[in-house]
Amino acid sequence: MSNLLGRVKVPLHLLCLIFVVVLNTNTAHAQSQNKSPAFALAGYQAFALRVSNIEQSVRFYSDVFGTAPVLDAKRATYSVGQGKRHFVLFEAEEDEPLGFAWIGLGVRDFDKRAVGDVLTQLGFTLTAGQDPEPLDRAMRFWIDESWGQDALFFADAEGIVFRVMSTEDCGACPSIVSSEGLLAALGINHFTNFVANYERANRLFFEGFGLGILAYQGASSPTVSLGDGLQFLMYVGGTDSAAPTAVGRTDHVSLSVAEFDVEAMRARLTAYGLAPSDGQRPPRPLTHWVSLRQPNRGGAEGGTPEVYFSDPDGLAIQIQDAGYCGGGGYLGDQCD
Repeated sequence: MSNLLGRVKVPLHLLCLIFVVVLNTNTAHAQSQNKSPAFALAGYQAFALRVSNIEQSVRFYSDVFGTAPVLDAKRATYSVGQGKRHFVLFEAEEDEPLGFAWIGLGVRDFDKRAVGDVLTQLGFTLTAGQDPEPLDRAMRFWIDESWGQDALFFADAEGIVFRVMSTEDCGACPSIVSSEGLLAALGINHFTNFVANYERANRLFFEGFGLGILAYQGASSPTVSLGDGLQFLMYVGGTDSAAPTAVGRTDHVSLSVAEFDVEAMRARLTAYGLAPSDGQRPPRPLTHWVSLRQPNRGGAEGGTPEVYFSDPDGLAIQIQDAGYCGGGGYLGDQCD
């Protein structure tokens, strides 16, 4: 090639044109490999739990976290840490399943019309409200003004419901009460969802929202990074390519807590009245257990301890060190 160029004189303007074409081609390829997020997800903002008896649940969570909620006629809202993150309890209506009602994703400069435009581009359909049949909600989005004028929700391909909300939304801004709780919650770390096809569920966040992988909890178990190096979303399940026949299920939320000491925390939970358990699923109400995540699931030699407890309805809450990212090491804080 060098000999050929030595014999052929190429005009300077043509060389410049060739350089620009090659540069633009490479730039376009790089952009396709590094897709920008469709909108700027800033991490978890909130979540909601559907419980059987709100008075019972308020007593429990107030005791565990040493905080008082903001109460209205139907809901109780708790702060998580010092910021505006929070969670909401509300009582299930007849025939409604108990459990996680929705997962709240925070967006800076939230604009419901802009978010709706993005969801439409990703193949979601706008509906007048939440479909009563959980599987029929898949790949749809809607506004539910019972949660606020701009309360926008969508359900992924497996029927898991998410709320997209402002990072300034504090859920009526509950105040933290100075009282002795069993645990001091610092933040929302992750959610684990059980689904029919984890690859299909991940695709929305990796390809649609442009998010990356934070860690692997097994060769086929990547976690979706929400961008702060700690928070993540995890889907667990098979690879069935057929349409799901059952709605996906949020198994647990993980909260970061102060002073992560496995034996001390379990002793406090036992003294409060929670029974030690083997971690069976679904959990029995008012129990606690520890799971040791081994190296084959990205954990440490000897196991990364993951501590859980269940509330009066048997809903599972995981508690971890503030540096936990779902990775290796004893504290699970080693993520690349």
